[in-house]
Amino acid sequence: MILKNWNILEKASQDFISRFSQYNSTILQLLYNRKIDTKDKIDKFYNSSYADLHDPLLFKDMDRALERIEKAMDAGERVGIYGDYDADGVTSSIVLTEIFKKVLSLSGQIYIPDRAREGYGLNKKAIDWLIKKDIKLIVTCDCGVANKEEIDYAISKGVDVIVFDHHHLSEEFSNDYIIVNAKQKSDKYPYKELSGVGIVFKLAQAIFRSEIIEKTKTDYKDNKDLQNEFEKSLLDLVAIGTIADCSPLTGENRILVQEGLKILAKTKRQGFMAIAKSASVDLSNVDSFGVGFYLAPRINSAGRLDHANAAYKLLITESYGIAKLLSYQLELSNRKRQKITEKIFREIKKDLDLSRKVLIAHNEDWPLGVLGIVASKLCEEYFKPTLVLTKGKKESSGSARSIPSFNIIEAINECKDLLLEFGGHSGAAGCSLVNENIEKFSDKINKIADEKLNNEDLIPKIDIEAEINLEDINWELYNELEKLKPFGANNEKPLFKASNVQVMSFDRIGRGKDHLKLMLCNRDGKGQIEGVYFNIKSAKLKELENDIDLVFEIDCNEWGGKKDLQLRVVDFRRAK
Repeated sequence: MILKNWNILEKASQDFISRFSQYNSTILQLLYNRKIDTKDKIDKFYNSSYADLHDPLLFKDMDRALERIEKAMDAGERVGIYGDYDADGVTSSIVLTEIFKKVLSLSGQIYIPDRAREGYGLNKKAIDWLIKKDIKLIVTCDCGVANKEEIDYAISKGVDVIVFDHHHLSEEFSNDYIIVNAKQKSDKYPYKELSGVGIVFKLAQAIFRSEIIEKTKTDYKDNKDLQNEFEKSLLDLVAIGTIADCSPLTGENRILVQEGLKILAKTKRQGFMAIAKSASVDLSNVDSFGVGFYLAPRINSAGRLDHANAAYKLLITESYGIAKLLSYQLELSNRKRQKITEKIFREIKKDLDLSRKVLIAHNEDWPLGVLGIVASKLCEEYFKPTLVLTKGKKESSGSARSIPSFNIIEAINECKDLLLEFGGHSGAAGCSLVNENIEKFSDKINKIADEKLNNEDLIPKIDIEAEINLEDINWELYNELEKLKPFGANNEKPLFKASNVQVMSFDRIGRGKDHLKLMLCNRDGKGQIEGVYFNIKSAKLKELENDIDLVFEIDCNEWGGKKDLQLRVVDFRRAK
């Protein structure tokens, strides 16, 4: 059991508290922690709306993308949509499909690669297949920036490529390529953290704000109300893909997810309704947690063990009967994924070399699609960067997850001489390499980690936003916290600390008796409130024999039509 460092964030200055005294002091501390520390920033955080989204034509190459799409319309060309196999890629593919088909009347072909057989990104065999389908233009979404060689191959065959991607660029592309990605050094788009589906959504906005819409033969041509309705109808897809990809819920993403959850609440997409029913989720009240914990894993499960085409078909069908059947198949796939993930997780733990700062495991029998989840579980368990590979006859491929103090994609980039392919973000990445290079890669990335990480970096840290008294937890505070939603990456659900808390009683609950229900109060008996703690280790039970300090989230427990405030305890220790 790894002990965690409790890090209480810097207290807001009295001047800041005084300047905005109309706000609850605890809420002000949370805003201060998020660097929302001026009137303008506070107003934007609370009051930003759809109208505050940035001009899509600010993207470098968005104008050129529109020109090439317009050329395809004029020439009656068939367009290939090349997506990724995760939830962000699938939702991106559907957004592009609906733009091209419903607005621009473009015909074409969707292509989502098989994760196990083809791997991530563009590949030459897929390009050849699309050429046989008479495709003259390939538009990628949520992939492409790691595929310069494949793009050159397509161009050599007379097929143009437009890349819509949000991933890290291992190299800058020249102006000969059409790349819509805010992470390019030469890109002036103000917000850099859009997901893949967020990027293609900006294409929809750009189309309705450009002259290309005047060339369409659909009802959208001269009808601003229809244009606005269509544009916003895409936002449920945008919200799902953004949350699933763990993109920061700040700035423009925050607006897109806020608006997208509203659309999701009344969605007409049969696929979302069918998934929600199988997951027992109420779409009319779903939040970012519900999307991330219940909906996104089921969409992702298609590409993990089978093929992401199943998720694509589910989310694009207009038949509830078909959606119900496909969602049932995804449910079975998700359960199978959970069992396989747990089995691999247990296998790896038996033989893991914990002396190294970057954990690396490989095996011939592990399905590629679950390795990212396994790596994530190991990274969380041991708080070390982790790479899990599935080993083929000559080559291995896998997924990496990392801790906040170690940028995994930068480290992998430093090892690119040993790799065949790689891509990803600071906290999550993927790569492939020949088997002979596994040990060399392990040594090199661990050498990098030895130089960049000290022992303190390898101790998990809990950032505590504020210390509060149990008596201060009330519905007024809870309702103010709700206004900070949607919670997610870079806008985490706030964690609080309470000191010298008395444990009035506790019970072990759950099928395996591995969770706790606690009744808590201050030492003086005031502030009584119920708490829950998940996945208790037996050794920690001894700490409950005395008063405790605890770190927790403030939740609402709804049961039998009754609502009660409740603490979700994240960690606790014997009070000093």
